[in-house]
Amino acid sequence: MANISEVTDGIYLVEIDEVKNSGSLGLSRCSVYFIIANGQTALIETGPAVVVPAVLDAIRQLGRDPSHLSYILLTHIHLDHAGGVGTLAQQFPQLQVLVHQRGARHLVEPLRLIEGTRQAFGEKFEDEYGPILPIPERQVRAVEDGEVVLLGDKELRIIYTPGHAPHHMCIYETKSQGVFSGEALGNSPIGSNTVSPVAGFDLDAALESVDKISKLSPKIIFFSHGGISREAARIMQSIRANTKAYGDIILEAMNAGEGKEQIAQRLEAYEIEHISGQSQTGGRRFDNIIPWYVAHFKRKGVV
Repeated sequence: MANISEVTDGIYLVEIDEVKNSGSLGLSRCSVYFIIANGQTALIETGPAVVVPAVLDAIRQLGRDPSHLSYILLTHIHLDHAGGVGTLAQQFPQLQVLVHQRGARHLVEPLRLIEGTRQAFGEKFEDEYGPILPIPERQVRAVEDGEVVLLGDKELRIIYTPGHAPHHMCIYETKSQGVFSGEALGNSPIGSNTVSPVAGFDLDAALESVDKISKLSPKIIFFSHGGISREAARIMQSIRANTKAYGDIILEAMNAGEGKEQIAQRLEAYEIEHISGQSQTGGRRFDNIIPWYVAHFKRKGVV
């Protein structure tokens, strides 16, 4: 079941609170955006395949026919953002799927993408989130930084923002001055969030991407997890500060020969000191952060 709301002129948030069929692999919420502009329509993100029926139902509730979709734009190709795109593309052969050029080939031939998803979400991820299906090559359009996609009276500008993933991009909608941020600005709400580290995380690129988005002075952030925020400047400042601070703390601890538990204690101390309302609740929440920072620093050869 999806919650639908118009968050700004012609842009609708389709929020699915319960993503999973069953089990507990860690994904429980996703945000998909449906854009209507002078009769043309597009989706930003799809969520995993299991939510596709809810997304299609939301489009129909808004009085639109999914078979007339012009585009699906993906910030990146990870399961929680794009797992359903193959299902939609095969069902609606008229639509074009726009993705950064570094991710395009993995939509057409998704074997490596599927293997990476198994590593991240488990061998039985399809039982929980649905399959990752290939997209016919003719439906995939690779885009580059600075490219502008016209949708009715709206301009969707591609902003290349690696860091979370090397093929990550954001989409800046010029009319609302809003940015569909994917994982480049963490998740809502403001708190102890960083740019989400995963396999291939690059701290330097992540910080540069936050700076790049900041130069646009967006008024709205359209998160892929957690809806929207109009506190864009504050969010970007918070995300950058935390992402850099976590990196500084982890690198210092690694150089001191400390292990994961000691690093978690350092991060927790940072949160208690710098983040209002943060209480000491144990370091388990850092289990999905520390390893990827460590891998980044080792790959860079700085430890």
